Amino acid sequence: MKPWQKKLIKIVNPLLRKLEPDHGAAHSRVVFWWCLIFAEDYQRADKDLLFAAAWLHDIGHLELKGGIESSQREHSDFSANLAGPILKKAGVSEKKAKLIKQIIKTHEERGDLLKVKLSLEALIFHDADKMDSLGALGIARQFVYSGRVNKKFWDPNISRNASLPWGGNFSAMHTILDSQMNHKFYTKKGKRISGDRKRYMRSYIKRFFQEWDFKK
Repeated sequence: MKPWQKKLIKIVNPLLRKLEPDHGAAHSRVVFWWCLIFAEDYQRADKDLLFAAAWLHDIGHLELKGGIESSQREHSDFSANLAGPILKKAGVSEKKAKLIKQIIKTHEERGDLLKVKLSLEALIFHDADKMDSLGALGIARQFVYSGRVNKKFWDPNISRNASLPWGGNFSAMHTILDSQMNHKFYTKKGKRISGDRKRYMRSYIKRFFQEWDFKK
């Protein structure tokens, strides 16, 4: 590990401890692990950018009132703003810091990212972050997060609305159904692996509502 990376982790770890277990250091490590896997297919990807983004992309959650975000108050914007001084303190060049902040700011972009002028690293990072929201672990993280911000795991009295960011964050299942299941992937491995994880999630969702409706 490079000296600036060690310094960065030392600075950011106290902040990430406040976001455990769903958006803390464990999540950052997993996201960077996925970054390295996806970057294997793209030799020109700058792993330094991906490393820094992995450790800084969620610290903006600390700025959200009650932990809840909306299209007007997204943690990615707060994270990008908080990242600047931290990167400078860690000794990251101004040029690289600008690229890192762009990755952080755009990691929650919705819609077709190929229509937006994003860097290769931004696409890799997007897939890495979203991969940790899928599968058995992704479901577990969402339930933990919803509990942490005082949301129910499901509320059938609130209509679903897939047009809202994160499915409106009304409950864990709203987000799983109308956000996580709709994530698009852009890297070669991301497309393949996400398909397998979504298949598992569909079976989980089916079982969840069978039990909810006392059908099983």
